[in-house]
Amino acid sequence: MTAAMTCVMTRTRDQSAERGQAAIEFAIVFLLFFAMLWGILTFGFIFAAQNTLTLAAENGARAALRYQPATTAAGATAARITAATTMATQTVQWLQNFTPAYDPAAYLTATSAPCTYNANLICFHVQISYPYAQHPLIPPFPGFGLFAPTQLVGKATMQVDPGNLLPGG
Repeated sequence: MTAAMTCVMTRTRDQSAERGQAAIEFAIVFLLFFAMLWGILTFGFIFAAQNTLTLAAENGARAALRYQPATTAAGATAARITAATTMATQTVQWLQNFTPAYDPAAYLTATSAPCTYNANLICFHVQISYPYAQHPLIPPFPGFGLFAPTQLVGKATMQVDPGNLLPGG
């Protein structure tokens, strides 16, 4: 054998030994990048759902602030709670369309009570939640369930002067 042939044969043996290494490195890097992409998507949807729930609670509280025609203060309060519930339910419509098993009415509470800081005022409290553990927006990636919240909650409170419940209060 000549020296040139020995050099060529040696190079060929070294290259064939590294063929599988590139495939293994690609598999590892692909899994890491795929997990990062899946995490970004998952937490992006969680963030959007959380913002939607907060907006729904705020819209519900604002709806409770609006005048509702009634003849008694109790009737006006009940009408405001109904308006708050309706508005909050409409705001989370995309979540209900995205996961049909989610019924916002089952996870929505709208109440009124004297404010804790001033008993002369009425506070309307609106709270809506989304059971993320039961209805994930994206199928969970193995291991990501440890970091995802089990429940997302949006809360809002609006104070109303009882003298403004009825016209001419």
